[in-house]
Amino acid sequence: MAGDIILEDEEENILYDLLINTEWPSETDTQLRGLKEHSSSIIAKAVTGPFRFILHYLWYSPSSSTLPPGLVRLATKTLNWQLVLASNGKLLAVVQDQCVEIRSARDDFGSIIGKCQVPKDPNPHWRRVAWSHDCALLAYADSTGTVRVFDLMGSELFVIPPAMSFPGDFSYAAAGLMFLEYTASAQWSAELLVITYSGQLKSYLVSVGTNQAFQENHTFSFSAHYSNGITTAIYHPGHREMFFSKTEHKIIRHKVPQSLDNTFDQIRFFPVSSAPHGPLQPHELLLVGGCESGDSDVSRASRCGITAWRSQRRGFFRMPSFRVFSRHNTEQDGVFRMSLSPDGTVLAVIHFSGSLSLWDIPSFKLRGSWKQEEQPGFDEINPEWKTSLEKRKKIKDKEQYQSLLDVSWWSETALILARCSGALTVSSVRTLKNLLGKSCEWFETSPRVTSAHDGGFLSLECEVKLAHKRSRLESSVTGEEDDGDDDSDSDEESSAKARYFGYVKQGLYYVTEMERFAPPRKRPRTVIKNYRLVSLRSTTPEELYQRKIDNEEYGEALSLAQAYGLDSDLVYQRQWRKSTVSIASIQDYLSKIKKRSWVLHECVERVPENVDAAKRAPAIRSERNGP
Repeated sequence: MAGDIILEDEEENILYDLLINTEWPSETDTQLRGLKEHSSSIIAKAVTGPFRFILHYLWYSPSSSTLPPGLVRLATKTLNWQLVLASNGKLLAVVQDQCVEIRSARDDFGSIIGKCQVPKDPNPHWRRVAWSHDCALLAYADSTGTVRVFDLMGSELFVIPPAMSFPGDFSYAAAGLMFLEYTASAQWSAELLVITYSGQLKSYLVSVGTNQAFQENHTFSFSAHYSNGITTAIYHPGHREMFFSKTEHKIIRHKVPQSLDNTFDQIRFFPVSSAPHGPLQPHELLLVGGCESGDSDVSRASRCGITAWRSQRRGFFRMPSFRVFSRHNTEQDGVFRMSLSPDGTVLAVIHFSGSLSLWDIPSFKLRGSWKQEEQPGFDEINPEWKTSLEKRKKIKDKEQYQSLLDVSWWSETALILARCSGALTVSSVRTLKNLLGKSCEWFETSPRVTSAHDGGFLSLECEVKLAHKRSRLESSVTGEEDDGDDDSDSDEESSAKARYFGYVKQGLYYVTEMERFAPPRKRPRTVIKNYRLVSLRSTTPEELYQRKIDNEEYGEALSLAQAYGLDSDLVYQRQWRKSTVSIASIQDYLSKIKKRSWVLHECVERVPENVDAAKRAPAIRSERNGP
């Protein structure tokens, strides 16, 4: 388990260790099967087209299906649970089905210090959580856009309802949720920004304690720049004063370095209220991601869907406008995830297409870009899939497991990359070389990761196993269709004619919901889920060596001893002490220990259990004393 840490001129090996911090009790889930993504064929779309047009176009805001297809495809691959580490690395929020656990780093996040109760969300992929700057507050936004604010004990302080909400419309869910420090008035503890996928921003002033309350402070719409809404947004706390001047809260062009001046259009203003302080101070940035733009007159970052915004105290007001959201025949690429480096100078971006790009901040100069097929190890498959009948089926559709799903930072010069396949690497920002060694570290599919703190980071994974299937007699009694061992939901029709009528029936059922058009019921799949919180930490050879011995991983311990010149006697001494005295243990362990005095002491103190072993012990003692 060796890898690399990037230095200025060379790449050196990292030694790391994996530890399971917490493993939650298994939970059983039932997954319904029937109409899936494969049924959205050309024929089905033709049947339902007019109805979908009415739903999608005459509504003033985008429904779930008008969100970028790339965003929906990747978002639905993520885990239902989430984890969010506070900026100081001391607190962790674990978002579960009906609660948010608050855990502390004091015991390696092993115990719960607070639990926030939340309603079960039928669409958990669209939830979002954020810590306040002082880690005293936790905001939780569900798929409808409803925001709940809790304290560290898990007590719900207040609920902020969404402006509008319709079933199945995720455009009101939070694409960005962040707390800002607020010092203009002692009445308010913090400022909370809620940015929806439709591109609407709302700022709230929140107060805790005896006068806990919230007040709407400011609104803004990004729709003029992002006609299809936005996909993500993150907050940049500030820059060095060399980039910005606080004088009259404006950018002073002669103080801007050349690299920033070349892409000056990237630093945009958004209007603020007449309050003494707007949502963002002049030296702070709001980084927004959306779909790519075909406008050739803007910078490269804008064409890729990335823009930076900052407030101007004396700005113009722009009222949110209701408009028809356009749809495109061809799928657009766009921004799925963004992550800032620890020093705030580099932005890492995952795109719908699976590409990874790095941008200098605030100049937005492209530092590096890799298409999915250019990324080292993008098509690797977990070796365990080949030996498991259940998981071997995933190899048939391995392309859908190759996408990057999460990105974070190990250091200013190394990225943490997680793929849908479960492959996790710490990669060089220069070459994307895996810094964990020759192979990636394999987790369960779609792991979530945090940024590194104190030489390590946390990952959340979920192991999913199929429960034992019911008997055929039981299935026949319920009238459900048993599709054998095929869990891919991709049954092949016997002919093109059968497929045609199957699609037509599915389209009619989608429109009318009449049972006569309903497809054959498939037996719901019962799965068992095991969630685990795992930490990957850098370590010294000595620490890892001792841990391997304590865990009785003697083979790996001997490999470390050989690689780093450590005392292999510690391994053989532990094995000798844990075994009975016999000819085999004498030959395998005692005879390999190089410290003569220790061997002689053992020959005197430990009495063999049989005569042959008793005869062998003096021979070892003689060998250690010499002729």
